[in-house]
Amino acid sequence: MGVGLSSGTGRPGRNLPRRDDPIGSLTGGLCERLRLRQGRGGSIRGEGSRVDALAFAATVERAAAGLSRRGLCLGDVVGVLAPVSPERFLGTYTVMAVGGRALPLSPFSEPDVQCAALTETDARLLVVSADLVPVALELADRSRVRQVIAFGDALGTTSFEDLLRPSPDGTGYSPSRGLFDNGILGYEETGAGLLTTLYPHSDLMARFVALRERLSLTAEDVVYVDEHGEEATRAALVALALWTGACVVAGTDCPAPEGRRVTVRCAPEPERVAAPGPHA
Repeated sequence: MGVGLSSGTGRPGRNLPRRDDPIGSLTGGLCERLRLRQGRGGSIRGEGSRVDALAFAATVERAAAGLSRRGLCLGDVVGVLAPVSPERFLGTYTVMAVGGRALPLSPFSEPDVQCAALTETDARLLVVSADLVPVALELADRSRVRQVIAFGDALGTTSFEDLLRPSPDGTGYSPSRGLFDNGILGYEETGAGLLTTLYPHSDLMARFVALRERLSLTAEDVVYVDEHGEEATRAALVALALWTGACVVAGTDCPAPEGRRVTVRCAPEPERVAAPGPHA
């Protein structure tokens, strides 16, 4: 039985609170906020791709409703296998938005480690970028993963686009639901074996608030994230940028928008490296 999600995003009378803080997950309420401030939202960019923040937030909500219809329950673990890119954040935020726990897998981990992380956390779903589908299918064969959801069409997978189909009964996602049994799972190899760590919603929100106070982001900022740094901090920083209306550039090969420069970097620790504005 999936998570009960109330009225869809296009319906009147939802009476969502108008606030500046995430509700329930890092993107809970983001779509509503951006709808109220048309033209002031930012974007998230990867190598050769760009998505405006409102479209990104709306996709998270629609995909979360789709995962719920497919039976995802509060606290279920879903693996996300993709490089640092819009797809990695889309998969991670979608899982948390429906009350699940996202397990972002590093593409640079050995397959045995990736498989151990999926098995240790009892993940049954795996979201994957198109270029890593063969790896994901192999991991599914070696773990308890029952379904691979891919960004794109690939044999043996379910397309992420299928999650975005309208619900037969008209129900959708509402961030006013208190989905607090979510978070991000990290993993690392130790001398005693694989160690997994849950960063729950409370931890992610504490990072979100601390980064907001420390960095004072504005809509003129360009935030750069890559494979370096801690996953939970990276997710909190990107969410903060989206809430602020800043531009996110994700991945080593993703350039800043033309005429602008990176002003905030995520690693080794989030820091401001330049004032907002055009290149000198």
